[in-house]
Amino acid sequence: MRKLCIALCGGIVLTGCSSFTERHQASGNFEYLAEKPEQSVKVVPGFTPLKVATDYDVPALGKQVNINLVGRKLDIRAPSLVMPVAPNSLTSDNTAQTQVVFESFLSKEKLEQDLWEKITNFVEKQGYGIGSQMDGKSISTRSIESNAYFKLLFGLDDDFKLSQQYQFKIEVDPQGHKAIVSVNLVDHKEQDTQVDLNKFAKRRYEARMINHFLSQVYSDHNQELIANRVKTVKGIKLDLGFDNEQNTVYQLHASYELAWEKLSRVLPKLGFIVDDRDKSVNTYFTHFEPVNDGFWSGLFSDDSAIASIELNKNEKYQVKLIERANISQLTIVDSKGNRLPAEQMNKMLSAFSELMAKKQL
Repeated sequence: MRKLCIALCGGIVLTGCSSFTERHQASGNFEYLAEKPEQSVKVVPGFTPLKVATDYDVPALGKQVNINLVGRKLDIRAPSLVMPVAPNSLTSDNTAQTQVVFESFLSKEKLEQDLWEKITNFVEKQGYGIGSQMDGKSISTRSIESNAYFKLLFGLDDDFKLSQQYQFKIEVDPQGHKAIVSVNLVDHKEQDTQVDLNKFAKRRYEARMINHFLSQVYSDHNQELIANRVKTVKGIKLDLGFDNEQNTVYQLHASYELAWEKLSRVLPKLGFIVDDRDKSVNTYFTHFEPVNDGFWSGLFSDDSAIASIELNKNEKYQVKLIERANISQLTIVDSKGNRLPAEQMNKMLSAFSELMAKKQL
């Protein structure tokens, strides 16, 4: 984040002495526009014509090229790229639209709702105002007048008036787990005059807007993580319960996010060494190493009074966490894919319960 700020400030300083228009143009003069096409060489009778070289010939223009975009009218800025900095976001290979791909373990309805809340929160937080919307599908901003963020990024002069309107769209796969958020610049005015942008200029604004959105999602996510970590130190109540198939599970009286964060601190202290974790499948992948194994194990530990857990040393276990209404259910699966029996879950209850309820952990 610090590097981003330094780079941004450096760009502002370097462009501070040039006008908005000049920053879009090539540096130097445009005297080449007055040059006339080269003349063919006339060969004096009796001399052998020179061999014609084509190595430095300028390629012919395509049929759709605007021949008027030369000199000061040619925008030489590089295309803007979508930067997927938000969690679970990926770049899209669709060049016709400005969009970003989101992957998630959520169902179609929950993923759609999650993205809808992120977009509406962004629009409201930035003060853009909502023009029109189709709940869960698309939302249009009101006219954004000389937005300070865009003035900063594009180096717009203070008296340069820019008026824009954007539309955000959400498309979620029928099975969920994947969604596309696209941004479309639907209206663009400069100095109160409607301007038809070419596809490159239009995409430049759209990419900057979607990057602005992704930056806020990234920032909000980090703030939520910090808040969750603060909450987890207060402790979470844990007791026995049953899942939908009447299997014995641990019930954590907390939201999924809080329970997931707390487990990362509790499991190692119980002997479940975390090898990997995957939130998309709600699972911590662990192997077991007894906490009280060896002379030095409990000498400097504050958890020596906690009941020890008896499981096979170095055996692999999957600790699964499932969200159920206002609680989270925890189950443990061994290396053969079998759930730990109710008797074993009862034996480990006091250790799990005591550590989950422990504050400042």
